[in-house]
Amino acid sequence: MSVFRFDTEMLVTPHLAKFVGHDSPMPPLRRYQDDGLFDRFAYHASELWGNGRDVWQQPQPAGQMLGD
Repeated sequence: MSVFRFDTEMLVTPHLAKFVGHDSPMPPLRRYQDDGLFDRFAYHASELWGNGRDVWQQPQPAGQMLGD
């Protein structure tokens, strides 16, 4: 999913199965109310970004958990 947010407006591209990004729809969203579609996409994108991990992180030795 691609999300481009500008204050109270957002462009969202949910990547659909069997389509590449430029073939997926990109509806514009505007925030009109609390907990509407805009807020739900904003929350979802924030959760994904906040729970992501560094792809360049060094591999952990076998049997060792991240954070150990």
